[in-house]
Amino acid sequence: MEIKNATLLDINAIIKLGNAVDEFQVSDEVVTFWPKDILVNCVNSKTDFLLIAEENKNIIGFIIANYNPNFKKAVIENIFVKKDYRKQNIGSQLLDCLLEKLKDLKCEYVCSLVESHNDIAIEFYIKHGFNKGINCVWLDKILEKSFKKN
Repeated sequence: MEIKNATLLDINAIIKLGNAVDEFQVSDEVVTFWPKDILVNCVNSKTDFLLIAEENKNIIGFIIANYNPNFKKAVIENIFVKKDYRKQNIGSQLLDCLLEKLKDLKCEYVCSLVESHNDIAIEFYIKHGFNKGINCVWLDKILEKSFKKN
């Protein structure tokens, strides 16, 4: 298994994985997973990250994060590992690789949003030194049509 930066050739496989589950849905109005153009921008960006876990040339997991250098803050948007590969430290390896890349950019603060009832994800982040924050309500507003559900 190898952790590496995603390339443009990986985008369709990542979209297929992301669309195959409902784990990324945050509201009834917003698309479940990222549109292709956003993932392409992420791959081409110097401050966004799309890392993949690959085994035998098959993507088995990914992590997506955005880094804002002005705030020295990163937001982990998604971590995903295929069900058959979970509990094998692949998510931990993806997170560790991302955190190293963020340290190289002088990032000082990293956060992520997790559903309040997703105990597995909460325990995962706590295991990696994250603090459990105050429960909040997710609010969103669609400004561009690419985020609207069809």
